[in-house]
Formats: sequence, C-alpha cells, structure tokens
Amino acid sequence: MNIFVEENIPLLAQSLKPCGDVITFSGRNLRNEDLRKGDCQMLFVRSTTKVNEELLKGTNVEFVGTATSGIDHIDTDYLKSKFISFVYAPGSNANSVAEYVVFSILKWGEQNNKDLSKVTIGIIGYGNIGKLVAKYTNYMGLNILVNDPPLKDSGYGFPSFAHYCELDEMFNSSEIITNHVPLTLSGEYPSSGLINARHISCLKDSSLFIHTSRGGVVDEEALTGNIKKKKLFLSIDVWENEPFINSILAQEAIIATPHVAGYSYDGKLRGTMSMLNGFRKFFNIEPDTGAITGESSGYCPLTANQYLKYKELYSLLSNSRNIDNDTRKLTESLKLSDELRKQAFDNLRKNYPNRREIL
Repeated sequence: MNIFVEENIPLLAQSLKPCGDVITFSGRNLRNEDLRKGDCQMLFVRSTTKVNEELLKGTNVEFVGTATSGIDHIDTDYLKSKFISFVYAPGSNANSVAEYVVFSILKWGEQNNKDLSKVTIGIIGYGNIGKLVAKYTNYMGLNILVNDPPLKDSGYGFPSFAHYCELDEMFNSSEIITNHVPLTLSGEYPSSGLINARHISCLKDSSLFIHTSRGGVVDEEALTGNIKKKKLFLSIDVWENEPFINSILAQEAIIATPHVAGYSYDGKLRGTMSMLNGFRKFFNIEPDTGAITGESSGYCPLTANQYLKYKELYSLLSNSRNIDNDTRKLTESLKLSDELRKQAFDNLRKNYPNRREIL
C-alpha cells in the first residue's frame, strides 16, 4: 500500500509507517504523474495541494485526507464521482485561529490605548472558529455581534451574550470586524466577495479588520482603497492570489502572515488525528498514534479569569505564538522578485515552527 503524505503534517508519516510505504512530497509541487508512477492509493494533503481531476485522473487513489478544516482546495464532487473516500479535519485549527484573532485584538488595543470592555466586535460566521472567538472575547468583556444567515435559518439558538445582526448593522456598529466563513461560490449564501466595497466603506475610522477565513471572501481592492482614508488597522492571514499576495495590504497591516493562523502545533496535531481516525475507519488498519497522543498532552489552556488581564495575556500570546515575527518575515519577503516571493511564502508555511496554544 503506497501512501503519499504532504510535508508539514506533524507525525503523520511516522504514524502511517506500520500501514504501508510512505512517500512525502512538497505541497503545490505534486503532479499527476507522481501519483501514477508511485502507484499512490492514499493521499494526505494540506491546503497548498489542489486535489481535483487534473491531479487524480488515471491514478489508483482511493482515499484522500486533508489536515484542514477548509476544503475549497478539494474537488469533492470529483471524488464522489470516482468513489474516492474523503476525510477532513473540521474544527482542528479553530482554537489556533481564535488565538490569532485574540492576539490581533490585544495588539490593536495596546496600540490605541483601548479599554476593550467598551469595544464592540462583529463576528461573521459562527462555526467552530466563530464560536471560540465569541467565547474568548466574552471572557475579555467585549460587546459581541454575530452574523451567520445559514445558522440562523436552521433555528440555531445563539447565546445570550451575542447579539445577532445583519452585516450592514454590524459594520456600522463595530470597532472590530473578524470573519470566519468558508469560501463558497454557490448556494443560497455564497461567501465569495461577501465583504464588499459597501461594507468596507462603512468601517469606523481606526477600526480593526481581521481576515483569517479565505482569500476571495473580502474585496481586497476596496480594502486597499480605504486603509489610509479610514486609518484602518488590518490583521490579514489569507490572500486572494496566494502565494502572490497584495503587497500594499501586507505593508500597511499591523499583522500580515502567510496563511498560518491555524498553524499552531496543537492544531496540526488535531488535524493529523482527525485524518488518522478516518483512515482507521476506512481501512480497518490501526496506525501508530502514540507519539501524537503524547505530544497532545502538552496542551494546558489558561483559565477564564486570566482573559481580563489584557497586558499579561498580550505578553503571553506574543511569546507563545510569535506572530509579530511571522509578520516581519513576510513583509521582508516583499522586497524579492515575484518567483522568490512565491518561494518565501511557501517556505514560511513549510518550515513553520512548532508553537503551542495557551487559550
């Protein structure tokens, strides 16, 4: 049994060694001929590998796993048409992204001498990440607005500490906006271009806009046109044309990172375990998960009462996640040629350090 594993999925190759021959590959570089020549039957990826007909046609792949919660890089319709089993890792990186959002808020608050207990945050998308952002910002004493039409239509009962509102009201009422929706192109509520020029024009002066969902959800051109006009503070992790990112936004943002908000070590471990559980169910083969279980035991979150100590929390997150260093490295890469910028973006993700969660 030949198993292809994208690099930068912690301990996955080690866990699968008892199950077959493991071949590792670099994301974005995998080709159809590689899978055919290697007689790949199982494929494990992250978001840099586009899994579609072009990659899989004529191969023997029968199982695909992605260590991500987002699946816009996977052509699930094609997998279904070819009876290829598929697993992903919903919620695995949610806490990592929520930490990134909390750090962004604390950094903005520190730079603007804000009393966060008097600040309103608008959370777009109330899934795994949105719920955690609401939970943590509630601990921090913020006023919370949420928007999630599909969830509202389902009859979901939003918590008493979060006020539901439409997008226009949210943009007019919030000092902070953060979005956590998947990238969808169809359906009743497509998210492509969801946050448009009209919404962005309604952002309050000196407000904080956090973008960690997927490139394409936000109109980057409109955001670029309003940065200086409204003195916006931006925290951006995802970009429309990755790895060729918008250099103006990256240079102007207080935080600009190469799609790594969900890259905490703990989040990666959860994503790895999700895929291994799916693999176990499909093949009825037991992988070796001992190392992952051992590493996961190192997660020790803060208690709720520590969230109101803003300066201390800011310092703890600065040290544990070192997001400012990620920003420095990305902005330095903008001086390079296009091809070297592309390589730098991918290398920053591929060689991302192991950083533990504390929330």
